[in-house]
Order: sequence, then structure tokens, then C-alpha cells
Amino acid sequence: MAVIRNKKKKSKLAAMSLKKQNKLLTKLLNLEGVKVISHRQHQGIGVIIGIESNAQESVCPRCGTSSQRLHQNHRYIVKDLCWGEKQVFLEINRRQFKCSKCKKPFSEELNFVSKRRTYIKRLAKKIIQEVIDADIHNVAKKGVVTTEEIERILKDAAAELEELKPQKLIRLGIDEIALVKGQGNYCAVLIDLDKSQLIAILKGRTQEIIRETLVGWGTEILEHIEEVSIDLWQGYKNLVTNN
Repeated sequence: MAVIRNKKKKSKLAAMSLKKQNKLLTKLLNLEGVKVISHRQHQGIGVIIGIESNAQESVCPRCGTSSQRLHQNHRYIVKDLCWGEKQVFLEINRRQFKCSKCKKPFSEELNFVSKRRTYIKRLAKKIIQEVIDADIHNVAKKGVVTTEEIERILKDAAAELEELKPQKLIRLGIDEIALVKGQGNYCAVLIDLDKSQLIAILKGRTQEIIRETLVGWGTEILEHIEEVSIDLWQGYKNLVTNN
């Protein structure tokens, strides 16, 4: 009987220790509205952290009805920012709920990751900055994301930014991304220098493409620009001095 009691005590202590570890990892992970439910490490792969939303209910996207009726769990793995030299993967439990009004299941919304993407948004943001500083090929060589994932990240960012206009733009930066270094395959990027914020990723770097974007912003935005920082490429200088 004493052996059984000791085993139960050790099991209880282990469960308490695991709970504390998950609570600490939740703070370190720093994703709003999310809690860590498991973690493990695989040699040669990285750290895999199981997470799910703290919310007890979700809203049906069809009719707007809140539901607490869990239909099923759906787990999949995405990439997150590395912790030092270790690659981090999140095993997300995106729960499905059953709508009491529509009588149909729906998946909950998670604001830190887009649907059908293999990486979370903060990693995508970091990758964009790395590509601006280097190029797709060299960023992909680091092994965190593939070339195909980087191309998808850039396309998503371009589409999202295309629908937005910069606000209170005073200092504009015009730079470029080398899709493949040394092959003349570039696209222009526009940056709000005061906010260190990317405001556009264009499909090329010609004067016509950049001019079309700037004109599309309207005079109410362009008239407030006091300074333009440009890449050394002559085309950018001609664009600024001639407009």
C-alpha cells in the first residue's frame, strides 16, 4: 500500500510541475488569449508547444451566434519565432463548435495565424524584414522557412497593404527586395521611416509601377511628405525629382 501511495504522490507532483511549466511557457510565448497545454522537444527538429484558445465560446461566422458546444478538436502545426538556436513549432488546437442556430459546425478564429498558413503572423513580419535586408534565397537558407513560404508571405503582405493608405506620412523610404540576388529580379518596397513601418510591396521596381502607387494615394497624402530616402538606383532618383 505504501508503494501505491508513493506512486500516486509522485504522479501528483509531476502533474503540478507540468502545470507550472505550461503556465511559464504561456507567459514566454506571449500570444494574447492563448494558453500552453503541452510541450516537448525533438532532437534535430526543435521545440513543439501545444496551445489552444482561452475562450470558452466562439462566434458563428454565418449568423453571429455565440456557441459553447464543442464539436471536435483539430490540431495542426505551424512555425513560430526561434528561441535562440532552437526552432519553435506550435501545435494549435483550432476547435470546432456547433452553432445552435445554424446547426452547422464552424472553426474558431485565431488572430495570430491566418487560415491555411504554415507560420504565424509575427514570424511572417520578421521574415519580411530579413528579406528586405537580404534576399529570399539567403533567408530560406537559414532553414526556418522555405522559399515557397517566403513568396507566400510577400504575396499576402502585398495584398493586405494594397488595400491600405499610409497615415500621416512625413518621411518616405523607397527600397527594394532582391527576390534572387544577382539575377536582376527585384520588387520595390515603400516604408514609413518615422514609424519604421512597411507600407507597400510592389510587383516590380519600375518608375511606372511606383508612380502608379504614389498617385493612387492621392495628393492629400503626397503633399505632406517632406523627405524621401531612396536607394542608389537612378530610377528612384528620377521618379522623385520629376514628380
